[in-house]
Amino acid sequence: MRNIVLSDGADTVTLLSDLEFVWRPKLIGERAVMASGRTVADVTGIKHTAEIPVGWLSPEDLAKLVRMIAKNAALTVSYPTAAGDRHDVCFVGMPEFRAFRYGADGVSQWYGVTLSVEQAGVEEAGV
Repeated sequence: MRNIVLSDGADTVTLLSDLEFVWRPKLIGERAVMASGRTVADVTGIKHTAEIPVGWLSPEDLAKLVRMIAKNAALTVSYPTAAGDRHDVCFVGMPEFRAFRYGADGVSQWYGVTLSVEQAGVEEAGV
C-alpha cells in the first residue's frame, strides 16, 4: 500500500500517494518518582497519533471527507508502516484547508489540507 485510505464503511477517500506524514506512538501508563529519586513507569499500552498533511484534494473528496467525519469521527484508517500495512479505527479531526484556485463554479482545488488522527484503542506495549 502506498496510500492512506480513510473509510466509514460506506464512503472512502484515498489520499495522494507518497505523502510525508508523522505517526507518533504515545506511551499510556503511569510514571512516578520514588523517594530515592528513581523514576518508575507502568506502561499499559501504546496509542498512535498522526498529523497528515494531505496536500491537494478535489472539492468532491474534501466534501466527502468532511461529511464522513461529521457523521462519525471514528473512521477506519489504512496506512503503510515499516512493519507493513495497518488498518486502525481512529478518531479523525475536521480538516484544515485553504483554497487554491477559484473558477466560474467556485473553488476548483483545495490545498494544505491537514488531518489530525488518533487511534481509538490502545494496543499492548511491545506490539
